[in-house]
Amino acid sequence: MPKIKTKSEKSISIFGYKTIIRPKSKNDIKNDFYWRTDKELSELDATLPINLSFEQFERISINDLSKSSQWSEKFSIDNFDKKHIGNCMFYDVNRWEKSCEFGIMIGDKSYWNGGYGTDASIGMLYYIFNETEIENIYLHTLKSNIRAQKAFKKAGFESPKHIKKGRYDFIKMTTEKNLWLEKFKDIKIKIIPEEEQD
Repeated sequence: MPKIKTKSEKSISIFGYKTIIRPKSKNDIKNDFYWRTDKELSELDATLPINLSFEQFERISINDLSKSSQWSEKFSIDNFDKKHIGNCMFYDVNRWEKSCEFGIMIGDKSYWNGGYGTDASIGMLYYIFNETEIENIYLHTLKSNIRAQKAFKKAGFESPKHIKKGRYDFIKMTTEKNLWLEKFKDIKIKIIPEEEQD
């Protein structure tokens, strides 16, 4: 199996123009549970609300936090007041194709339509393309979710294709390292290791 670098060697946070992307913590579990049980958010994610008690969800989440994987990495999204407003991740890393899938959710609906999803997406892509050896990133969003598609286009995702998965119609969008870095060469993103943060 080919070896590629799939994450930063240190625990880091990514500072964009509107958002801070940081490692997930136990303090996020309450919001995560609320968002994962929200019907509207679940529909946008083409899934069903989870059917777990908070105690069950908390136990699973704490267990997940203790594990590290070379195939995926999860982050929380804060605003500049350090309020947890969403989550993002990349997963299904393919070492042969140097690719991964990207996912994001702004769970706090008061931050919808404010550019936070676009900003966090740009921050994540900047991190992946500068700190790992992944070169190709793709995502799936529901065909009906025009708002998300516009945000992803602003973040550098292109080439929308229609994909059918079960009963859902998705749009698959992709981006590639060299093209993305050229397009966003003037972007000001800071990646700061945890021990260097205030």
